Amino acid sequence: MLVKWGSIIVRGSGKLGGHVYSSGPSGASVHTSARARNPQTKYQMEVRSRFTQFTQGWRNLTESQRDTWYDAESSFSRSNRFGDMISLSGKNLYESINTNRQIIGLGVLNIAPLPSEIPKNVTTRPVINIGTGRIEIEGDYVDGTDYVIIGTKQVSNGTKDAGDRSRIFSVNMAVANGQFIGFANQNYNRYVSVFGVPTSAGKTFIGTYSISTSGQRSPVSIMQAVFE
Repeated sequence: MLVKWGSIIVRGSGKLGGHVYSSGPSGASVHTSARARNPQTKYQMEVRSRFTQFTQGWRNLTESQRDTWYDAESSFSRSNRFGDMISLSGKNLYESINTNRQIIGLGVLNIAPLPSEIPKNVTTRPVINIGTGRIEIEGDYVDGTDYVIIGTKQVSNGTKDAGDRSRIFSVNMAVANGQFIGFANQNYNRYVSVFGVPTSAGKTFIGTYSISTSGQRSPVSIMQAVFE
């Protein structure tokens, strides 16, 4: 549950006491949260596995190694959903940076890194071609850099945006002077393995984000895919 305090609470987002709090153009809302039965999807299993791995990893660090993460807290400040700048705790920073690095195939850091430049990430046109089994993603990327590809399952035509539905389904390299994300057939096959076969009857959102060598993440760039 994320809360912003004023003289009284002025804004809230997240789950609390069996309810979900959110806000949008029409104002704040609250509804009862439906409790799922311990889902065991591949995505959720990976998230749990990483959490366990890095919780244990933090315990195994030396005191001097943990101190580097405490000292780095202010260097990796970020904005939350309300636009306020926050700093993660040393432990959470260790988990966040190493989770991001692991997603793109980099090793675990025991000592906090210095901030590094985050590769640019602008998705302009994701295209799904069911007939050829390809997902082509156009944009402004850094050639030769790995990008995390996210998407949503098929949603109704009345859905405005991806919301919090997006999940990782692939990681591939930018090619052609950074104009495309490569391996279009692989992108499609991995999408199908996570979400099932898409159809032009509904909407699908696809996008990307980049991760720096220090484990910092760019903003997500996601939009509705075009079917061809």
